[in-house]
Amino acid sequence: MQHVGDDKMIVNAARVSFGGDNLAPLSGKDERLLRYLLRHQHGSPFEHNLITFKVVCPIFVDRQMVRHRSGVSKNEISGRYVEMQERNFMPPAFRRQAPSNRQASVEDDGTLDQAAATHIWEEAWRAAYGAYQALLTLGVTREQARGVLPQSLYTESYYTFNVRSLLHFIGLRDHEGAQYETRQFARAMAQLAEPLFPVTFREWRALHAGE
Repeated sequence: MQHVGDDKMIVNAARVSFGGDNLAPLSGKDERLLRYLLRHQHGSPFEHNLITFKVVCPIFVDRQMVRHRSGVSKNEISGRYVEMQERNFMPPAFRRQAPSNRQASVEDDGTLDQAAATHIWEEAWRAAYGAYQALLTLGVTREQARGVLPQSLYTESYYTFNVRSLLHFIGLRDHEGAQYETRQFARAMAQLAEPLFPVTFREWRALHAGE
């Protein structure tokens, strides 16, 4: 991970309109300004910074992340250029479909056969990856052979956010309505970014507490 900027840069971006930007350490007055900007949704001052993550995650997680890439730059490994590695996500536990929400899940109440589900999952991804290897051996191009790969295979990307876009992403994906696996990645990214912009995150969390 790498980054440019800090809480003070956000404050200076907000104050430059009035010629009030400065190099002094962050003050209580600056912190109050950050709180005001967040509370009244003045977003542009939060865009003058960059946080870049290298994210290695299952394809299905990446596809949920990329749906909310407003103000986000992304470059992903390409199965056209390289042979995809034999890296697959195996759920530590399987969940049941939520009865009242078509896109959500609930914890297993003990009625799921976890061993059988694990066996089926493992057989499926190994068969798919075996088919991928077989197609490559036949001489089929990588860009076509990758079509048989499962969504549980790992992919890797560089994601670059500004603070505004990162807070938007975290708000959507570290949320009880988000898929559990995707939520873990969003939470980890927040934990890495928060020490870099501690006052901004503190005020943002206070503003959204209880949501």
